[in-house]
Amino acid sequence: MIKIAICDDDPKFVGDVQEYLEQLKKEEHFELELECFLSGNELILEYEKGVLFDLIYLDIEMNGADGIETAKQIRKKDYHVLIVYISSHEEYLRQLFEAEPFRFLSKPVEYKAFHTVFWQAAERILEQQSHYFHFKTGKSMIKIPCRDILYFESAGRKVIVHTMQRSYEYYDKLNDVEEHLKDMRFVRIHKAYLVNIDNVEAFQYERVAMSDGTILSISQKNRPRIRSEFWKYYHSSSEMGAEGAGVGAEITGKNN
Repeated sequence: MIKIAICDDDPKFVGDVQEYLEQLKKEEHFELELECFLSGNELILEYEKGVLFDLIYLDIEMNGADGIETAKQIRKKDYHVLIVYISSHEEYLRQLFEAEPFRFLSKPVEYKAFHTVFWQAAERILEQQSHYFHFKTGKSMIKIPCRDILYFESAGRKVIVHTMQRSYEYYDKLNDVEEHLKDMRFVRIHKAYLVNIDNVEAFQYERVAMSDGTILSISQKNRPRIRSEFWKYYHSSSEMGAEGAGVGAEITGKNN
């Protein structure tokens, strides 16, 4: 699934881009989820709600926040989204570098050029998606880079996803999350906690400290296994010249 935003204050052009993408869905059998915005402010507001996209088609000249300002605000929330500017104003090209666009398409856009850029973006996105965690909360689909996740917490019928920026709640089982992430660097330290080992600041036999200062208990039955996994991680990180978790370091911080 590729989640796409189309942002332009011209409803006709938004419709044209939608038609191109619907045609691509039929021709290439892509799973695409499309959302349309008639102003940069609407798109920025969506990001402030925590909604992320894989690909954004963005006009430059719009009322309110223009495409350049919109992209700057988005980059504060999401460094990974691919932005394709679509505009008839090529004189803005130099100003676009700060927003790190993926491509630029000139209006009017021919389908062949649109198809080529979409394929280039899709290949990049599909590669990136293996490193994201996706879930649904309310009516919104959320995707978070796995490296930004501190830990998952079981809370009744819900799972809480803790990141450095904020926490999210959604309906799921921690066992299912653990199974989904079994090939990644997440370790189950307790029936209530699944931690990202890369975001563990310090480790002791009975607890860990996360990089935000939260202290999590390791269940007694899991302690020998967790110690072994942390030692393997610590030594592999040392061999690669990376900074590993502080094994045996004194832990102080906020308990959870």
